Amino acid sequence: MLIRPVESDEEIRKAYEIETSVFSQEAAATLEAFQMRKHVFGSYFLVAENEQDHQIIGATNSVKIHNKELTDESIKQETQHAEDGQYLCVLTIAVHPSFQRRGIATELLQRIIEIARKDDLIGIVLMCEEHLISFYEKNGFLYVAPSVSKHAGIQWHEMNLIWK
Repeated sequence: MLIRPVESDEEIRKAYEIETSVFSQEAAATLEAFQMRKHVFGSYFLVAENEQDHQIIGATNSVKIHNKELTDESIKQETQHAEDGQYLCVLTIAVHPSFQRRGIATELLQRIIEIARKDDLIGIVLMCEEHLISFYEKNGFLYVAPSVSKHAGIQWHEMNLIWK
């Protein structure tokens, strides 16, 4: 498997298709949001590619923000992103259902952590569903609190990995 930055509109579309295959329609980002994330924060928009057939099998994308507190669903709607932000907010880690439970999400997350550290950011923040808390904890994140966001009718949970 190869993890690399997304390179084309077709890859953005494939990443979006993976997103909509693992998230409900209400929780999934729009294709337009994916395009904005690539345009503004391309170095934080990665895909996992199956090296045998070059199929896109996973994706992650993030935006920079100024504040580590995720107080409302505007983060999910990308209205508070900041090109000069000091925190990275992970918005998506999604793996095609046929390729889940093979460590792909972990590799995507570890690569994002590596890039954020290299870029001298303060840390990473995110909101996740309850069943993913242990995944993020295994990857060094700390549980913060239940989020006030009820985006898509889901109870989100805030987590962070702060190294500065």
